[in-house]
Amino acid sequence: VWGKTVHECFEVFGCPPHMSTYRESVAVLSLASGLRYVGSTSLSYPAQRIREIIQFKQGYCLQADRGSDLESASQGWEMRSLEEFEKLAKPHLLRVQFIMFFKLALQMNLQITFMIIGHVQEDDENTKPFHGLSVGDIMSIMSLMFIFGTELIDVYEVLRIHCRVRGAVKKVVFEQVHSHGTAPYAYHDFRDQHGVIQRMTYTKNDLKHHYYEAMRTCGKMIFLTLLCMWLIGYALLKFGMALYCEGGAWAVLAGCLNPNGHNPML
Repeated sequence: VWGKTVHECFEVFGCPPHMSTYRESVAVLSLASGLRYVGSTSLSYPAQRIREIIQFKQGYCLQADRGSDLESASQGWEMRSLEEFEKLAKPHLLRVQFIMFFKLALQMNLQITFMIIGHVQEDDENTKPFHGLSVGDIMSIMSLMFIFGTELIDVYEVLRIHCRVRGAVKKVVFEQVHSHGTAPYAYHDFRDQHGVIQRMTYTKNDLKHHYYEAMRTCGKMIFLTLLCMWLIGYALLKFGMALYCEGGAWAVLAGCLNPNGHNPML
């Protein structure tokens, strides 16, 4: 009841909701609960499924004759591979946004800044020179770096899968685009909730839309990943300079700072 109500409300305001598949729902729920993976549904199974679709040209099902059952056909395998990739990439884009950017990149910057400020204040109260960060601080930073590294490997795998899909469908996509966009491209026969066979028709414009949608998703992922790498690189630079500078304080333009004065320590 709640899902149907929300679905109708979104349609009234002109925002049709995205109907997630089971694998997408599990991946998003695992992200919300703090889990990294949920079995093979996160990366390995979708990657293998895309590889099989491209290798064996597995398209949509069709009803050959009236009264017969649905049979697998090769038509529409390009669209199907792009759809499978979108099911894989969109949950990983959420991981990049919430895990890599908010939880790791921003958290690491704040954590290192607070560590430096805290140790400078402690050393100032004890009238001792800055002696560096504690072992616990270093272990905390290294754990964040390890998690970021594993997430970075996943981003690389998703982008590698996109390159494979793009290389397989690019020629067909632009061949279809140069002809009439509203012409039928593929047919998808399926059974509805009542068991009645229904047919969905995809046009050449639909194929182009899915192609560019996959490119936009990867573009967002690349941009956020580069931003996260820049933020974490700056955080590590602050960490290294805090250990190098005698007072433990450092700024980009001024260099090493004297916490007890106003002039940079040259």
